[in-house]
Amino acid sequence: MLFWVHQHFCSRSSAVTCRTVQILSPIQMWPQISRRGLHASSSLGMWELKNQRIYPPQKPDEPRRPAEMFYAKRNIKHSKRKMWYAATFVKGMMIDDALIQLRYVNKKAATIVSEVLLEAQEQAMSKHNFEYKSNMYIAASFSTRAASDHAARYHAKGRSSVLDLVYCHYFVCLKEGSPPQERVYNAHDQAEDYVKLLRKRNIPGSL
Repeated sequence: MLFWVHQHFCSRSSAVTCRTVQILSPIQMWPQISRRGLHASSSLGMWELKNQRIYPPQKPDEPRRPAEMFYAKRNIKHSKRKMWYAATFVKGMMIDDALIQLRYVNKKAATIVSEVLLEAQEQAMSKHNFEYKSNMYIAASFSTRAASDHAARYHAKGRSSVLDLVYCHYFVCLKEGSPPQERVYNAHDQAEDYVKLLRKRNIPGSL
């Protein structure tokens, strides 16, 4: 087991020197590591900062740029791997269709995603100039791991075990309008792309 050793030196006189050594367990060491930015949760605000992005003015003949909104829910008491199924399930769907489909998924992650989508929908209407409540789709939906914690579980006869308390962050991006049409990519298209790739290649030493 690794330990974090904190040393403190002080000198009362030229002849006397005191030394204090504090040994921390990994559980006590975690807050010091997280403050040093060694975890993914140190850059949480970067997702919401995308809402402050300023685009150049549009020309009169250009179509109206659809509104978009970035929203995040942090430190959810759930596993990132279990949240992945619900987050991927609603990606690319209209928000009303996603909320209806999540009602029939008997999972905790589906309930969490449904609550976050309702919060994001309300914020999009009140703060980000969305025109209609139903005219928006989920452009991005994913989850990441948050800072974990530990707890002790006590058993009979003086025994105990360590519990891993896992947390996750959920990120969602709502855009105004309908989702773009997905390209039907068949074997013929794949062969054409491969031929184009071969024609673009650079052969060293050739004319």
